[in-house]
Amino acid sequence: MNAARQENILEIKRLAGLAGTNSREQREFLYNRIGHFLNDDQQTFSLSEKEIMADIICRITADVERSIRANFAKKLAARTDVPKSLMLFLANDEIEVALPILRDCGLLEEHDLLDIVKHRSRQHRLAIAARDNLEETVCTALCESGETDVAVTLLMNHSAQMPLMMLEYLGEQSEYIPEYQRPLLERPFLPKEIAEKMYRWVSMSLREFICQNFEVDARLLEMELQDRETTISAITMENDPSARLVEKLHRSGELSPRFMIKSLQQGEVDLFEFAFARLLDMDITIVRQIIYTDNPEVLAVACRRLEIDRVIYKNIHDLTVSIRAESATPASIITPAPLEFYDLLTAEAVTIALQNAEFIAGKIRYAET
Repeated sequence: MNAARQENILEIKRLAGLAGTNSREQREFLYNRIGHFLNDDQQTFSLSEKEIMADIICRITADVERSIRANFAKKLAARTDVPKSLMLFLANDEIEVALPILRDCGLLEEHDLLDIVKHRSRQHRLAIAARDNLEETVCTALCESGETDVAVTLLMNHSAQMPLMMLEYLGEQSEYIPEYQRPLLERPFLPKEIAEKMYRWVSMSLREFICQNFEVDARLLEMELQDRETTISAITMENDPSARLVEKLHRSGELSPRFMIKSLQQGEVDLFEFAFARLLDMDITIVRQIIYTDNPEVLAVACRRLEIDRVIYKNIHDLTVSIRAESATPASIITPAPLEFYDLLTAEAVTIALQNAEFIAGKIRYAET
């Protein structure tokens, strides 16, 4: 037996002896000592000797500070020449310890990850979701946890092998969970059918992203979007009490701009919206665009269409500012009522402007119509 072999055997005996002490300082020293041996490429310990070290670590862990365990795991995470049992033990520790193992350890297999996904914490699932080259089964298990941040992390992990069925499911869920939308659309090789479906409910900027990054027919998508919104509006008009009241007043000839304005002043926003839509003879979804766009020119044009007095128009503008502010982004700027612009509007000009979908959506200014 050569000298190096003998020294290794003696060292293992010393480590085993230290493991039997009750001193926290000795156990922490032992943790660091074994960590040094396992991470040192110059060491010649056999696999069986390393397994003895791994067993010692597992036995004394409860008495070792978390920070020391975390540093130990960080040093060993990327190594492939340590016992898998040790890495699996660390992967099931508290997340501060487990994180580098879950993210970087190549020894963990599919069934190991599935077990951790099922039995450990959300933070463990988040770490696994960021792991390179995740198998389909693991991706599916992560999504089935129902945790939004886990799914978002997985979507942003472009090496994850997400099954088509799961991408389709998350695409449908993105109508109600906006956090999914951009990460999903930015995934390489996302089928255009998913993007086309999402076009119906994503923001204007993401619609532009879809048109720029997928081979889609933008005009056809817009036509389908308008058809869908018209259908939704028809259902809303049939079932909404405010819509039914407005229709009743319209049929009896009692609906007027005065009623519309009074509804807004009394905080009856739904009545105001439906009355505005009926008086303009426009779809309710379009009228809501008019009210809530950041461009005040659009509301001015719509009010001028109904020949509303400039003072009353200013009152409408000021009252809807608070409504717009509730949904405004930090970058949005709510401007004062453009009264000089309002005074210059003619009947012919407002008719032309209200036929321009880009103007109503706030994409272009009045001068560009």
